[in-house]
Amino acid sequence: MAAGVVSALGFAPGAHGQQAPSSAAPRATVSATKPAAEAEALAQKSQKTDAPRATVSAKAPRKPARERIPQEDPTVEADAQDGCRVDARFSGLWPRVAAVTFHPTTLEERAAFAKLIPALLAAAPKQKDVPPELTNVAAAVGFFLETWTTPRDTFWVLRERSDRHHGAGAYVVRTGEATGDVVQVPHPYFDIGTEDIGAGLFSCPPEGRAPRLFMTATAHRYHGTPGETPEDPEHPADVAHNPDHLFQTVTDLAARSLPALRVVQLHGFGESKVQKGRDGSLTAVVSDGSRTPGAWARQVSASLDEALGGSVKLFPEGVRVLGGTQNAQARLLQAYPQARFLHLEMSSRARKALTRPARLERLGQILFAPLED
Repeated sequence: MAAGVVSALGFAPGAHGQQAPSSAAPRATVSATKPAAEAEALAQKSQKTDAPRATVSAKAPRKPARERIPQEDPTVEADAQDGCRVDARFSGLWPRVAAVTFHPTTLEERAAFAKLIPALLAAAPKQKDVPPELTNVAAAVGFFLETWTTPRDTFWVLRERSDRHHGAGAYVVRTGEATGDVVQVPHPYFDIGTEDIGAGLFSCPPEGRAPRLFMTATAHRYHGTPGETPEDPEHPADVAHNPDHLFQTVTDLAARSLPALRVVQLHGFGESKVQKGRDGSLTAVVSDGSRTPGAWARQVSASLDEALGGSVKLFPEGVRVLGGTQNAQARLLQAYPQARFLHLEMSSRARKALTRPARLERLGQILFAPLED
């Protein structure tokens, strides 16, 4: 890519440490055409209002961050001319890390979700009201089953009760017209930014290509046991590598319920990993979790590479790392001939760039496009 050329997603792949353009508003200025008296009065007013501020300490202690809790009122008003916006309640799906005490999936949870997920996916295309009998099924295993209404959609949300956060995950079903696509965020807190990217892709998809299901972990991947470290051999809270987690159960149930399932799983890698044999301009790695990439992985890789200006690699042909070959969901879905899985690794720079709605929209167009013949 020539110097100074910006990719379709808004950044030059070879520019290390590049930050997204600042959105700060320009400072207001006083017009030089104002009468002198008016300008002098304005200056005096400014001095009066500025003086008290100087007495405020710049090192005032910050208040502790409040836990993100979904709003109780399921109706959100939004200005239509503002375009699509992610409902603020999505941020409440991820509790504070310290608020979660991880527990393995129970047989009761597995049995309850074996009733919940197929029933919700079957009812979602036909109605917007939650089947009433399912609310008690969810409550019996410590989950809320809620209806979230937004200006664009009605969602059914399965989330843990706030007094029982134990890392079982959160699951959002779109009602009405939708595809068999699923968005998964397996490593919130750790792959920073994938939470917002996932919620944005799910909430604001291309027209006619809305995913049916959003799934996310609700515990840090390395906080499954006391004193756990990344070097430990097992990580029970890591949903992408624990086949006994409820996250895996829901993926399996979705594969059984959606005839044309396609799972997009979002990951991130840091710049430090570039030093381990990777090209410094690497922006993303696309894989289907196997060493023989299929049509969907090839299509996404080619389109994303064009959008990003030649910095996207297809595993294992373009790069031999970050392929997700040990991924639990990838392995599970290989047993379903009609199902497809996409493992998308994004650099920290790419994830920062995707905070811009226009760039996220372009990513959605690439990921959710129909398969080409």
